[in-house]
Amino acid sequence: MRRLLLALAATALPVSLLVGAPAAQAADLEYVTLNAKGLKQTLIKKSWGPLWLGNVESYTYDVSDKGARPLECYSKGSPVKGEKSDTFAVMETVFKQNKADHYLNIAQFVYQYADVQTAEFAWQDLMNKAGACAGSHVHAIKDKEGNKIGEATVVIEVSFRSGMYGQQQMVINEDVRYDKPLPGGADTVASADEISIWSFDGMTIMEVEANKYVPKQKNFVFSDPQVRTIETLALVTIQRYHLSALKAL
Repeated sequence: MRRLLLALAATALPVSLLVGAPAAQAADLEYVTLNAKGLKQTLIKKSWGPLWLGNVESYTYDVSDKGARPLECYSKGSPVKGEKSDTFAVMETVFKQNKADHYLNIAQFVYQYADVQTAEFAWQDLMNKAGACAGSHVHAIKDKEGNKIGEATVVIEVSFRSGMYGQQQMVINEDVRYDKPLPGGADTVASADEISIWSFDGMTIMEVEANKYVPKQKNFVFSDPQVRTIETLALVTIQRYHLSALKAL
């Protein structure tokens, strides 16, 4: 990723304009709590779904003042639960797929905490817990009554990095391969993968997540353009939050 640096050269200015010029006072910037309208503005819009993901089949969103706990690593069997936020916003877009029994969605979760210190503590807690999810696991497939009807092999990869604008990120890929027959002897030939890009900035932890299902065995079901699209949406959304919440006081 490239950082764009803007240089201002003063050598071309006349000396008379430089001598005696008052020093500019930089405004103090602090993160402020976004209200419901502000949180809604951080969500991915319906119109942002690119056509190469498919036409929009459904779009939903919600903003709550009750808060929520970040969740991760569902396919490991016991999900990781982070610290509960003060407020919460969520959206989901489901895309129509050209092939039968294919599924693709993108969801976004915004967890806003009481202050920067609380958010940073929650972020460190989430990274520590989710980092332990990495590895290969066996996931039991259960029906609505809770009965085990099959198994899947799950490979989870966890990585940490800095985003283009310096925000901290955690990327989790869950590769789920259904490899045991269901009752009746029918072979399970399917793969369902998830990409989660978590970002931390200011008073907020944000997740942009994509889920894709295909009725065949594949090591990873997302195409490279789809991965790049998800990465771009994660970058745009955390940048929109940053521009909205970091204010001059």
